[in-house]
Amino acid sequence: MMTAYTQPFKGPEKKLEIILFSPQPGLRSNIDDRWNRVVQSSLSKIVNKISNEYLDAYLLSESSLFVWEDRILMITCGQTTLVKALPEILDFVDKRNVAQVFYEQKNFIFPHEQPSGFEDDLKSLMEYFPGENYRFGSTGGDHVSIFCSSHAKSTPATDVTLQVLMHDLHPDRIEIFRPNTTGAEDNIEKLTGLDRFYSHMLKDRHVFSPPGYSINGIYKTDYFAIHVTPQPNGSYASFETNIIEKDYSGIIKKITSIFEPGRFSVVLTRSTDDFCIALHTSVTNNLRGYHMTEKILHEFKSGHTVTFLNYVTGN
Repeated sequence: MMTAYTQPFKGPEKKLEIILFSPQPGLRSNIDDRWNRVVQSSLSKIVNKISNEYLDAYLLSESSLFVWEDRILMITCGQTTLVKALPEILDFVDKRNVAQVFYEQKNFIFPHEQPSGFEDDLKSLMEYFPGENYRFGSTGGDHVSIFCSSHAKSTPATDVTLQVLMHDLHPDRIEIFRPNTTGAEDNIEKLTGLDRFYSHMLKDRHVFSPPGYSINGIYKTDYFAIHVTPQPNGSYASFETNIIEKDYSGIIKKITSIFEPGRFSVVLTRSTDDFCIALHTSVTNNLRGYHMTEKILHEFKSGHTVTFLNYVTGN
């Protein structure tokens, strides 16, 4: 029997990414609580942290934070104020060393309950960095809004990010993600196959109560993150990674088979070198049981190109 979840959580995320011209030694250090202050400014909390030689991955009460010496990626959900993390970061990052800034916002399930909308956040961002913005997807349907600021001298290296943003998860999949119980993480991963997902990576996961699930994975400079909001009246799950593959159709099929969403969006952001340009076709393949309703390709002045796709169940 489905558990009754009466308090819907706001699963769709906001994302802030800052790319530096050159590595900043000591950026990853939290000895002065800098990352606690950054996270708290967004109205979130640090739950746990894993690290390797190249990056730190913080699991947050609302999604994730990843820190390299030359890049910062922060993802938050719920009623967070992610845009307020930017001035906190600029307290210890020299603005002159910032090559690119990206801010992304998925359309909200309950927009009237959010502290701000994309237009409000855009005004705050433009106080620090000039840039361009674009909405991918129709206003009345699933869409993402992206702000991009790029320094005139920045030349992006090979760089790819894949996101799969899923709504209306299958009821049987929702029920797997229960409130915190002993061994819940292991049980979830065995039932869903997540225990075999990127098995070579160091992982950190947490089951939340009220219901929710997050997992971070890292290997060298690569990461992936999955966040799940299992409430039936607003079920949502997201997957994101910077792992570069020649063909992403397999991973998209695998992640959607775990959650069986009624509809989902794919966002592929990549640099415009010859290898990455070819990746566009790898995410536009037909998926059994789904049909594509929107396909958008857009190139930002930063030298990054975005492929946005919407899929819904049906033949």
